[in-house]
Amino acid sequence: MSVSTDPGHFFQTDASAAKAERRAAKRDNKNGDPIVIGSKLLAIIPDPLDPDRVYVAESGGLARRVFLETGGNASIYRGHTAPVTSLALDSTAKTLFAGSWDKTIISWNTDTRRPLQTFTGHTDFVKSLLYLRTSDGSGLLLSGSSDASIIIWNATTSARIYALSGHNRGIGALAIDPVASTLTTAVIYSGGSERDIKRWEILVEEPRKSREVGEPMLEHETSVNKICFEGEDADMWTASADTTAKRIDIRDETKKEGGRSDTVLGHPDYVNDVVVEPKGRWAVTACRDEEVRVWDVGTGELYHIYDGHSEDVMGLAIFGSKQDMVASVSIDGTIRKWSLRQADLIKAIEAKKEEKKEKEKPIVEEKKESLLTVEEERELAELMEDDD
Repeated sequence: MSVSTDPGHFFQTDASAAKAERRAAKRDNKNGDPIVIGSKLLAIIPDPLDPDRVYVAESGGLARRVFLETGGNASIYRGHTAPVTSLALDSTAKTLFAGSWDKTIISWNTDTRRPLQTFTGHTDFVKSLLYLRTSDGSGLLLSGSSDASIIIWNATTSARIYALSGHNRGIGALAIDPVASTLTTAVIYSGGSERDIKRWEILVEEPRKSREVGEPMLEHETSVNKICFEGEDADMWTASADTTAKRIDIRDETKKEGGRSDTVLGHPDYVNDVVVEPKGRWAVTACRDEEVRVWDVGTGELYHIYDGHSEDVMGLAIFGSKQDMVASVSIDGTIRKWSLRQADLIKAIEAKKEEKKEKEKPIVEEKKESLLTVEEERELAELMEDDD
């Protein structure tokens, strides 16, 4: 019995057919100077050792290091048997960690690509990773999973140290607060497939004494896809399936009516990621509607939309020697690069305006010259009148 994967052989709603047609039309565009990987790309992190390199997570079970300017593959890291969903680097950027749907985490030496450890203990997909430095150099690795737990591991030996419980559903976002954390206590925030954002105190030297502190934050209506601390002031930013990205004021402990969010960026679909360039001028968001949006942090207004991807945009990373570029990865299997320089953004806005004008121009049909003589046209008209 043959099995078809052609969408045309299945029932499709008008909306899904229109989406498929639109995506097909966008598939071969060159916007963002695409680097074609082929496999669906699910996450991206910058390489702190080289402003031109990033690591990406692939649905094909691979992690990959890529040179963005040339599009060359620096290294491929193999070992997982299912999609890789999350990535982290140790404090030296010499060890790469990758979490997967196969419920494990694998670490590699980034230079030799030699596998170092396999972390086994979760009972469902691994969805998020976070590395913490320790005084003895061994490090701690935190992993969030669809099994609703956060496991603390010895990052060097892969020994399971302790598990944090409190979430009721999968954990897809982990972030350290660089302002509140100290050498001995890391303040961590977690979120995932529920609206709660939880705060934890991780005792770096005594992780078994780690605990949840305070009340959960309820700033979103549904799943929290990303938590990060960005910009000069290390503000908390979040991205959610409730179609918003938010800047949340966590420094003021005063309970405020309506929540702590002081900036809300609205989107037409799920928001998968948010990053802020180091100077704090621009926030950039990745959306399921295939677009990369650039926002003015000062006003909260949408400044420009970069389009080029033909599937969901899953992740973003700031890169470049001046940290004024952003790379995006998508389920369409491409990495695309976008400028955050003021002059380039203005050019992009003007180019989009011109493109829109061209599309809106009325189509004028050229009048075709008749192949008949005047006498023949008159005779034809008389014949037609006689038929009436």
